[in-house]
Amino acid sequence: MAGLLRPVFALAGLGMLALLVRKAGARELGAVLAEAAAWLPWVVLLELGRQCMDALATRFSYGAAAEQVPLRVLARAQLIGTAVSSMAPAGRAAAEATKAAFLMPYMGGGTATAAAATSQSASLAAGGFISFPCALASYLLTGMSLFTVAMLAHGVVLVALSAGVRACMRARGPGAWLARRCRRWSSHAEQFQATARCGSLVPGRPTLAFLGSRVLQVGQYAVLTHAVGIDTSVVQALFSQGLYLCALAVGSLVPGQVGVSDGAFALAAGVLDTTAARAMSVALLGHVVQLLFVVAGALTPLVWRLPAARPAAPAPGCR
Repeated sequence: MAGLLRPVFALAGLGMLALLVRKAGARELGAVLAEAAAWLPWVVLLELGRQCMDALATRFSYGAAAEQVPLRVLARAQLIGTAVSSMAPAGRAAAEATKAAFLMPYMGGGTATAAAATSQSASLAAGGFISFPCALASYLLTGMSLFTVAMLAHGVVLVALSAGVRACMRARGPGAWLARRCRRWSSHAEQFQATARCGSLVPGRPTLAFLGSRVLQVGQYAVLTHAVGIDTSVVQALFSQGLYLCALAVGSLVPGQVGVSDGAFALAAGVLDTTAARAMSVALLGHVVQLLFVVAGALTPLVWRLPAARPAAPAPGCR
């Protein structure tokens, strides 16, 4: 159903973006974007850093089994997964599943699947933890407003979801049920459980790596807000990050959150003490950087080919 609705939401997002551009003024938007273009290389550089941190989080999620995966294979999977996360339903979960499919030959299906779910859980936890300083920044700027409440709720929900995902992974019931229903999958279920039970309920090292990625994203918004002429501070950069995260949650079915994040920034123009055109430009420039990495990820399977890996013997993801 999400796949079927995806094109509908994409068209709705483009329509919303067109209305926002018309309301803000296409000429003013064009002038702001032209002035800010010189700062894009710095944002791209920060995005490269984010990709490295995300790949590191994935590697940490695989535990000891990560030693069996060549770095070039992980880097290739990260680029392709980035394109998938921007365009496919379920975003980050689809990206982790894609990376697991590429890494599965090196460690077995159960370990790869458990590690992908662990990475997804860590991503949720990092998004939740970074939402709390964002909510504090929103409180300093707006008081106990709708923005502040939304960021607080976003943080609580994501941390709870992260712990819930890991708890379900570690529960014996689902694995035993699968083994009874399909003997073919019993070894994979055992391998999955062995990997999932490694580490704490909230995976520490992957979560820290994803937090590093989110901190770099705060830096991106600091650069972007400065580039469009907004008087930037750490508080405003954190507030912008919180806006993006809330838009990401609301517009999960819209590819790239086109129209959703733009509307959120336009709505918060008064908080940022700027015009709607300049606030929207922050989101538009973010879309440009996102598009660059989507194109790079989409072209990766065509221009970067690797020899087929020999199937690895299934093994738990920790010593």
